[in-house]
Amino acid sequence: MNTINFKSLEKVYVIAEIGVNHEGDFDTAKRLITLAAEAGADAVKFQTYQAEKYVSLVQPERLARVKRFQLSYDQFRKLAEYARTQGITFFSTPLHAEDADFLDGIAPFFKISSGDLNNLDLIRHVALKKKPMIISTGLGTMDEIRNAVETVASARPDAAKRGELLLMHCVAAYPVPIEEAHLAYVRMLNEAFGMPVGYSDHTIGTIACSLAVAAGAVVIEKHFTYQKENQVFHDHKISADPQDLKQLISAIRQTEALLGKGPFLRTVSEEKNRQNMRRSIGAGVDIPAGVPIKKEWLVYLRPAWGIPIERAQEIVGKKLKREIKSGDLIKEEDLV
Repeated sequence: MNTINFKSLEKVYVIAEIGVNHEGDFDTAKRLITLAAEAGADAVKFQTYQAEKYVSLVQPERLARVKRFQLSYDQFRKLAEYARTQGITFFSTPLHAEDADFLDGIAPFFKISSGDLNNLDLIRHVALKKKPMIISTGLGTMDEIRNAVETVASARPDAAKRGELLLMHCVAAYPVPIEEAHLAYVRMLNEAFGMPVGYSDHTIGTIACSLAVAAGAVVIEKHFTYQKENQVFHDHKISADPQDLKQLISAIRQTEALLGKGPFLRTVSEEKNRQNMRRSIGAGVDIPAGVPIKKEWLVYLRPAWGIPIERAQEIVGKKLKREIKSGDLIKEEDLV
């Protein structure tokens, strides 16, 4: 199983969140894995649950739908193996401790859903698996996020230090109005907790994902479906279809290229333009040979083919071997 270190990712990690967009159909789940792999996603994510341990009887219609969308443990084993053959990482969100126990054998890392941000028992249980964890912050307050992080730390003190804990900025609305996306939270969470932050997108479209990368997200998760239109289940509407996902990944890679990385340096392209755009020390008047140069006689002129302007004070008081006409550059070999 391919593990992950959120601190040492070489590129933004893109997750196609299938969730339950398969609507309980195993073949559709396999097809979505294939489509996500073809689009270039790094991973596919599902939800693993037992309906009776997830939704109560007080919501009979919801319980019926959740049961209808449920895949068996055996089906998930097959999906994990199928994802491996497609060259894409499989993982899932456990919604009960038993689901986490099962997934521990087939998934390289876990995700805690927004709805379970305050489910500290489940978070602790998953943390004890000693695998990387993503914690979604949807619905959360800063205190609730802090409690979740501290719960992981109590079970695995080295998780964050080892790069095995990531907070996923998320707004738990379907869809998220653009004025509520709050992409600035990506940077805020990073500064508040000192750990990598990702972004799980529930807006319509994909532009928020690129902007989240610009804000510092190192993992992007987008709901994924084979078809957005003419669907009943609400997750399809906020999902990317295969073409959307390809465009999203392309946009993320362009955003990464635009952002760059490493120390602040003059670029290769800038170096080509440096001499033409920078200035050299020149003569603002005709300067005769053998006369001490005065500051007021100097002017700074393009290109930077002569003496750098930073040395102007050094030139003052020196003498020239030859007369320099107004508008000409003073060169090193002209000085006595």
